[in-house]
Amino acid sequence: MILKGKCISPGVARGPAILWDSDHLLAAASTRPPAGPPAFELERFKAAVGRASVQLGWVKRQLAWRVAGRSETIFDTHAGLLRDPGFIGRIEQAITAERRSAESAVSRVVGEVHSTFSKSDVPLVHDKAADILDIGWRLIRCLSSAPAKEEDHIAGGIVVANLVTPSEFVRFVHEGIVAVVTEACGARSHTAILARGLCIPLVTGISVGREAVSAGAEILVDAAGGVVVINPDGADQTAVNSIAERIKIRSVGAPTPESQPVTTDGIPIKLMLNISVPSEAAAVRQLGACGVGLFRTEFFYMNLVTWPTEAQSYEAYRQLASEIGDAELNIRLADFGAEKCPPYSDIPINRNPSLGLRGLRLLLQREDILGPQLRAVSALAKERPLTVLLPMLDTVDCLHIATRQLCKILRCRDRHEFPFQLGTMIEVPSAALQIDEILPHVDSIAIGLNDLTQYLLAADRDDELVEGYHDALQPAVLRLTKAVLRAADRAGKPATVCGELAGEPFMIAPLLALGVRRISVSQSMFREVAEAIRRVSFHSLDDLADEMLGLGSGEAVRALLARWPKSGS
Repeated sequence: MILKGKCISPGVARGPAILWDSDHLLAAASTRPPAGPPAFELERFKAAVGRASVQLGWVKRQLAWRVAGRSETIFDTHAGLLRDPGFIGRIEQAITAERRSAESAVSRVVGEVHSTFSKSDVPLVHDKAADILDIGWRLIRCLSSAPAKEEDHIAGGIVVANLVTPSEFVRFVHEGIVAVVTEACGARSHTAILARGLCIPLVTGISVGREAVSAGAEILVDAAGGVVVINPDGADQTAVNSIAERIKIRSVGAPTPESQPVTTDGIPIKLMLNISVPSEAAAVRQLGACGVGLFRTEFFYMNLVTWPTEAQSYEAYRQLASEIGDAELNIRLADFGAEKCPPYSDIPINRNPSLGLRGLRLLLQREDILGPQLRAVSALAKERPLTVLLPMLDTVDCLHIATRQLCKILRCRDRHEFPFQLGTMIEVPSAALQIDEILPHVDSIAIGLNDLTQYLLAADRDDELVEGYHDALQPAVLRLTKAVLRAADRAGKPATVCGELAGEPFMIAPLLALGVRRISVSQSMFREVAEAIRRVSFHSLDDLADEMLGLGSGEAVRALLARWPKSGS
């Protein structure tokens, strides 16, 4: 059976199916001991309910948009359960009165309700049993990263799921999965970023019921084409042979590292890697990158079962530094919030996660998170040069507060005593508009083009319904980016453009025309971006920036780029 979906991360793979809605989740959760008093477990549960509600909302929207003929109203039922005071109250009662962990309480109540519904002679009630079980699985996944059963044979397998969160994805990769097939995944979501950074093929928009695929079924994936072959037979042989041949080619060996890209008229561009877990650092030497432009440290926490100690964090950072040698290293402090929360955390979900307590705002309220990480990074900075990036800075006021907090933790009089260079992400329009006031207080900046576009255009990067509005070629985005780059140039401060949009080859000419000379991209896009840079002539870009910035629409910018020469004469 051949199914067609949408490519999130290219690549080919072959392996047995791992169904990530396994019954073992409830059983494993039932024995989990509480991590703290009932009040602590109750807060964890409330945060999980919030995360589950957010997940259900965007899974419903993505399925309605992507999968023709499928009714997404089932998720209305699931969302209703999360608002049902009877259902939620029973779980809260199990936490407070029986002193259970949140996972154990969910497992017990869901198991009881599922059993009752399953035994009912009323068809409508009986049919709702699956919904109860599904919402139980979702709550437990939002609470913890429960390990898969040994017999699931994670290594070499292909995960088939309705949704894979960033924390689950990181754990799956560590356990050796080779591809992921999901019903829903935003092209610019953090799970997508991880997939591309770790070079794991990922196809979304595939709705596969248990009647169509069973655990261990043979699956082949050609993610670039959005093709998934399940239990191939004779009719599928052409697709199978094509995928198998490409898998064989990929297994021959790693390509030779490339030199840093230079334009056709000799202008060098500094091309670095975005990484999300320390193991990705090996790709810096393999690809010939000149360093790590952005280490998204929050994903390091996702494969753990509890908060790391300062020593554990330092060791992870030290191993990363050992992999890249003397290359440049930019470490962003943990940007927790929205769906980027460790499964064991007590970080609350906000009503609007993208606009709530996340990034630097959260760290300034949680010295128990900020302190150990900052001290670990500082210990490494005493051994080799590096830059610490502040996540989601919004205003100069917040920068001053953050600098004072860092000084307090590190016992420094001012930022000039930090053992590292201090940089900041420019992802929020207010920070971009205050760039002249921010630059005197930092050593460098990194423009997060995905989030800057999201907030400037009010278009959620994870929501496929507004995917067309999340457009970095809109003149408003280009003008603000140019203003930030111009200010950094005047101040003599390095400015790196990162984020998944910076790794799109079609963005290279516009970015270089705006003045970008430092770019950081995911591992899977490195070679394409390097090649795109080598095809550009700065002579051909002389007037491009002025023409782009003078246009009034993204459509007009695209038309201009379509006729623009790719190389100079």
